[in-house]
Amino acid sequence: MKNNEKKGLLILVGVAILIVLVIWLFTRPKNNDNKGTTQNPASSESSASQGEFTKVEEDGTIVNTSEKLNEDRTEDIGFSVTNISFEESNGRTVLKARVTNATEKAQDSFFGNIVLFDKAGNEIGRIPVSIPKTQQGETIEVKASITESYANAYDFKLEK
Repeated sequence: MKNNEKKGLLILVGVAILIVLVIWLFTRPKNNDNKGTTQNPASSESSASQGEFTKVEEDGTIVNTSEKLNEDRTEDIGFSVTNISFEESNGRTVLKARVTNATEKAQDSFFGNIVLFDKAGNEIGRIPVSIPKTQQGETIEVKASITESYANAYDFKLEK
């Protein structure tokens, strides 16, 4: 190889490494942990449990205790929602429920939102949800999750 070819190859390798480094820096997961400091797990659980509508289980799962959020309901879009479970674990907030088509006909599948509210009725977040095609009176299990912390919500509604 000639010197010019070696220089060109080194420049090409250097640029490739730089591109990979830039891509890695922009796509790596953000870690908000304070490096170099230790935190007592009990203190993190107690800070997580300070929400008015939450409690922390032994495994660290944050469970929503709001009676309003957990009560059965029939939404304006014609679906009844029962057996509601709303909790946060491993950085994911998850709502699970049984949804029944309470309309007078089959409903096509749709993407909707679980709209979350605080006690004052202000919207605090949305969780996207997919509702599959349902027949009249059919009940399905629905699970919607997001990587945001909304476990302390007071109420929610399902909307198309």
